[in-house]
Amino acid sequence: MRLRHATTAQDDLSETLASSFVRSTSSEPTAAPASGKEVDDFVKEFRELRKTYHKRAMWGDQWTVGRVAWRDDHEGHDYAYPRG
Repeated sequence: MRLRHATTAQDDLSETLASSFVRSTSSEPTAAPASGKEVDDFVKEFRELRKTYHKRAMWGDQWTVGRVAWRDDHEGHDYAYPRG
């Protein structure tokens, strides 16, 4: 359940970032277009957010079909790993 909520939150975060970027670059007709650095920074941040989202979605899908198990053997930490 926590993974599903985290996945949804990550999706919302990336969509908020994208919407904010689009609004800031198109809201004022006289505003200068985004600089190359601003676009590069946006793309870098957006890609990182989406990469995290897709990793979480993938783990959620694997969990749903029973391909993930939890191990408790690493210094008191729980780890998920794919089943063979």
